[in-house]
Amino acid sequence: MKQSGVFIPAAETSNRCSADRLLTQSGYIQETSEGMYAYFPLAGKVLANMKQMIRDEMEQAGVLEVDLPYEQFEHATGKSDEMVLLSLIAKEVIASEQLPISMFHIKQHIRPDSSFDPVRGLLAAKEFSLMSGYSFHTDIKEAEEHGTLLHSVFSAVFNRIGTPFSILESEQQAGVKQYEFTAFSECGDEWIARNESGTYAAKAALAEAPRQEREAGVREKPAKKINGGGMDVVQLAESLDIDQDRIIRSYLYDTDDGAVLVLIRNDCELNEWKLKKVLGTDSICRLTDGSVKEVLGVQSETLGPVQLPFGFRVIADYSVETVVNGLCGANETDTFLQNVNPERDFTADTYADLRLVKEGEPSPDGNGTLTFHKAVTVARILDPKPVFSTIDVAGKGSLEISTGYYYIDVTRLFAVTAEYFSDESGLKWPVRLAPYDIHLLIEDTDDDAQLQLADELNSVMKGYRYRVLYDDRHVSAESKQRTSDQLGVPVKIAVDGRAADGFVEVTYRTAGTHFQWRKEEVTEKLQEFFRMG
Repeated sequence: MKQSGVFIPAAETSNRCSADRLLTQSGYIQETSEGMYAYFPLAGKVLANMKQMIRDEMEQAGVLEVDLPYEQFEHATGKSDEMVLLSLIAKEVIASEQLPISMFHIKQHIRPDSSFDPVRGLLAAKEFSLMSGYSFHTDIKEAEEHGTLLHSVFSAVFNRIGTPFSILESEQQAGVKQYEFTAFSECGDEWIARNESGTYAAKAALAEAPRQEREAGVREKPAKKINGGGMDVVQLAESLDIDQDRIIRSYLYDTDDGAVLVLIRNDCELNEWKLKKVLGTDSICRLTDGSVKEVLGVQSETLGPVQLPFGFRVIADYSVETVVNGLCGANETDTFLQNVNPERDFTADTYADLRLVKEGEPSPDGNGTLTFHKAVTVARILDPKPVFSTIDVAGKGSLEISTGYYYIDVTRLFAVTAEYFSDESGLKWPVRLAPYDIHLLIEDTDDDAQLQLADELNSVMKGYRYRVLYDDRHVSAESKQRTSDQLGVPVKIAVDGRAADGFVEVTYRTAGTHFQWRKEEVTEKLQEFFRMG
């Protein structure tokens, strides 16, 4: 294809996200209005390659593609999709042996305005391409096995595409587990905690905090009450030369089962999501100073775990176990307890992981340390619901149907993949994703020797069924080179002043390596390159 006949409207964008900058400056996409994008021919080719990989892996796993009318989904939620497919299945199923059935479709969807974030650009596009699917089962164990199969299918898709990913397990509010496939992106909307080897990954807010050992051999001093002198606990600790990791902070929470005192070391940050999980509830509320005084008759600042009413529930973070000769509130006005020690001076009903992890801490699986990375969820698999609905079977009664849901956000995957396969010069697609295999440049279109050699190479390579983008434009050689680097085609062949001697310059975009080949060597060496790629 001659480049003069391909629509590649390169432009600049003010969006801070790498994917938007890379894809806009190279003529793949343009934002037409806030959150809405036009996808030009090169983008269409890359997206088609991605979608084909998805279709290949799904078909190999026995998951069927359907194409339903768009109006069924224009204003629908996931459950509406489910109901449409289930109603179609109900008309055809005449025996339980016909199940399970797993189907998917790839459609354009509109993201609700409330969830659109213009700062994230293409990662949060209002209109996006989504591969979504459902599986329908009569046996919950079979449904769970299908979910395991989909893990393998999704992993195979992302491995083929080549974008690094992590699988994170989380739990929806309704108690349904879900598995999120996340990819790193500088404009991601969440932080991922991960070790260097990738054997552990979790959302930073949910990552397990390692349990620490109490320092051995430190003598416990007698506890004593001290006056705060109007200072808060941190100021008092500084005046007494007490480190932050020896201060015990106390917070009072209201829960469905009554008030609970929560303890954590002052150098740690309380994670309310973990607290909710330990308490087994989604409803908690930290009490303000006035409410604390109503419940325990003390101010929040001097709240502590000592001299509590009998049977008052206390939950402590594991970090509190390590405190020796610490400082905490004494449950008296402007009074604190110095040299306090857990188990000697107070007890907790439960010790648990209640804190946010910090970057650089040991990985929970014992392999290396944790680093934080911005990431975005590109796919999800939800555990099947035990009973979703029932269908009648040809007058023989009804079948209880379990259903699983899964999806891949293809637009978001396209964005993070472009960001990953790039450098300071532009995109650098691998062969499996690239819109073309070879970018053929002619430095001087008025030079007969260059023109003849370029035409000859173009004809030969097309005969070998390579996808060739032939830059025949009447622009400077520098402009052509810069454009080629931005487009990211795997192989660049430049025909220049050495054409009269039968030589061309070849560049492998990903590796950045350059070669000078005789024209007779080109096809043989290209075959070797594409065979290896």
